[in-house]
Amino acid sequence: MFKKIFEKLKRYFPSKEVSDDIHRKNRESVIRIFIFSFVFGCICLLIKFINASLLKQHYFYYGSYAVFGITGIILCKTKSGKYTPTVYCLLCFFFISLYYITLVPFTKALVYFIGFVVAIEILTNLNPVVFSISIIVYETLVLLAILNGKIPGKEEFEINSISNMILLSVIVIYISFWKRRIVINKYETEKKIAEEKQKSEELLLNVLPRNIMEQLRSKGSVEPEAYENTSVLFCQVVNYSELSAKLGPERLVNELNEVFGVFDDIVEKNSCMRIKTMGEIYMAVCGLPEPNPHHAEHSVACAKEFVEYIQKHNENSTVQLKVRAGVSSGSVIAGIVGIRKYIYDIFGDTVNTAYRMKGLSSPMQIKVSPVTYDLVKEKFDFEKQTPVDVKGKGMMDTYNLSY
Repeated sequence: MFKKIFEKLKRYFPSKEVSDDIHRKNRESVIRIFIFSFVFGCICLLIKFINASLLKQHYFYYGSYAVFGITGIILCKTKSGKYTPTVYCLLCFFFISLYYITLVPFTKALVYFIGFVVAIEILTNLNPVVFSISIIVYETLVLLAILNGKIPGKEEFEINSISNMILLSVIVIYISFWKRRIVINKYETEKKIAEEKQKSEELLLNVLPRNIMEQLRSKGSVEPEAYENTSVLFCQVVNYSELSAKLGPERLVNELNEVFGVFDDIVEKNSCMRIKTMGEIYMAVCGLPEPNPHHAEHSVACAKEFVEYIQKHNENSTVQLKVRAGVSSGSVIAGIVGIRKYIYDIFGDTVNTAYRMKGLSSPMQIKVSPVTYDLVKEKFDFEKQTPVDVKGKGMMDTYNLSY
């Protein structure tokens, strides 16, 4: 039975992250209570002093508000424990309440008690178990004060008032448990929503650049944009059809996933960006969305590392892959294609030329266009090839990377 009770009570003790946030908000609320207490105590003392009606009991009662208020503010502003200000606030309330209950009729003190308890419950989010224990201790002290004749008023009236106080305390305690459960559920729901949102953003970042995703999220649409200085890279697994006949579909897909995963790392390392994969073809670009003056150099370096990785892969694998790559530089237009399914894509003559360079390459070879060659000829060694007829371009010089 006790184990079941303990398990139920554990629901009201949240995780450290949630607990820290609750106590941070409690601290903000409690400091307002302390400020009010200090101002209230000072004003009441001043009024009593002006009216020449300041008695010893008034001095102690209203002075307690001022003293507790200023000390509470100091606690909140210093590096005290996360529980300290809230616990101190409760102790101050119980002290003043017990003193007040000995000065006035019990009904008047009861109004004070109920008002403060409700205010504390509204302004803060106290642990209901601790809150319940503190109220039970307080009411026990009140009963002891009554038994010792410390509370003014008729006994019959006091008994009725105590019954009302206990009933109202039960209601407030119930509300505190109900409120804590709602707060914890809210935190858990918000955490799940945040986690799902993070997953969605990570999925979107696989197909969209971050700035494009943020623009799409804020505006709902993205305007196509022209980029003048870019380099486009295509890389193809040329023996894909041969492998698909030898390997099962699952193993073939796993091989491609492994290869393209490494390609992603190489692309990111060289400040490039993957645009998409089309079956056995991998497409990347450098120079957008952020300008990069070394776009051609980085793209050729990417292509070179692609081939070097495949060579290393073939040394340790029974699956022998062959790739070819093409690079071209120039202007492109980038934008989102699709209404329901977003795809970030690039278009233009540079894209077509890079694709042609890839198609003209031999296995394990990298071919670049004349524009790319002019940009990186001081960085890499090339072999000039016999001019070839490039579809849509006519006769064109091409250059194979030497490595």
